[in-house]
Amino acid sequence: MLVGSVHRPERTSLFTSPKCRGMIPVNDVLVRRALEQAALDSSIREIKYREGPRIECPPISLSGAVLRREDGLFLLRVHESRPDRNEQQDAQLKFVLQRYGLQLLERDAQDIFREPMFSNARIVWSHAGKPVSLNDRLRFSLALEGGPQRIIDLEARASSSSDVLAVVCVLACENLVQLILQEAPLGPQTIVRGINVERRSKV
Repeated sequence: MLVGSVHRPERTSLFTSPKCRGMIPVNDVLVRRALEQAALDSSIREIKYREGPRIECPPISLSGAVLRREDGLFLLRVHESRPDRNEQQDAQLKFVLQRYGLQLLERDAQDIFREPMFSNARIVWSHAGKPVSLNDRLRFSLALEGGPQRIIDLEARASSSSDVLAVVCVLACENLVQLILQEAPLGPQTIVRGINVERRSKV
């Protein structure tokens, strides 16, 4: 069971993105926001859901979203505020997780709502699923072959009549481009990076 919060919706929903191996069940809005941000994070290669036992000592359920990064598999835990543990409790928890090949990634509300990432991710995901023409996909792909560039420069190079910011948001949700979202509000100066086919196939 994922950690409860005042943000919990009434019913369990599902989260998916190209980084997800299957649908991820979500019963907490904070968890959904954390997953949205994870799906836009270039360090996270894959998101999956695992079923696991509940351990009593230390108390933790091993069911939940698992994030794969280059440095290992991380069991995601979301809290309103981080649990207060002593060194012995931390060591016990680490030992139990290591037996299952996992590390712990804990995020709390303050971390998830940190700006500019929170608002940027919400803007990006507000465009998820919107149509982007094949012409625009080709134009943007060709424009990004020259390397990372600002949205304002991409707009000039792609020569598209579409809303360029909206297009790159859609492509980011599809894991076709990466946006630098941690440094400044999303806008003309935001850096866009293309993701080549070989790299996506490893995700």
